[in-house]
Amino acid sequence: MEEWKITPEEIIRLRDSCLKCIRDGELYELRNDAKLRAVYSTQSYEEFKDIVDAAHLRPVTRSDKNNVQTKSRLWNSAARH
Repeated sequence: MEEWKITPEEIIRLRDSCLKCIRDGELYELRNDAKLRAVYSTQSYEEFKDIVDAAHLRPVTRSDKNNVQTKSRLWNSAARH
């Protein structure tokens, strides 16, 4: 019987594939929860779609604003205009 050997590249591919499946599952759950909330609270399809599309976003925190790498970023570009 031939001995099975797994290469490091196969392990890396398997890890990446597993991580992608986990991220996809988390995104699915976030979007599904947003759909269930939005179906009762929205007045139009566009509003519903906006809520579902933004389900994965998190609010900007104080530490995000104080971070050296992001401190000079314009956080609310709509307010600038």
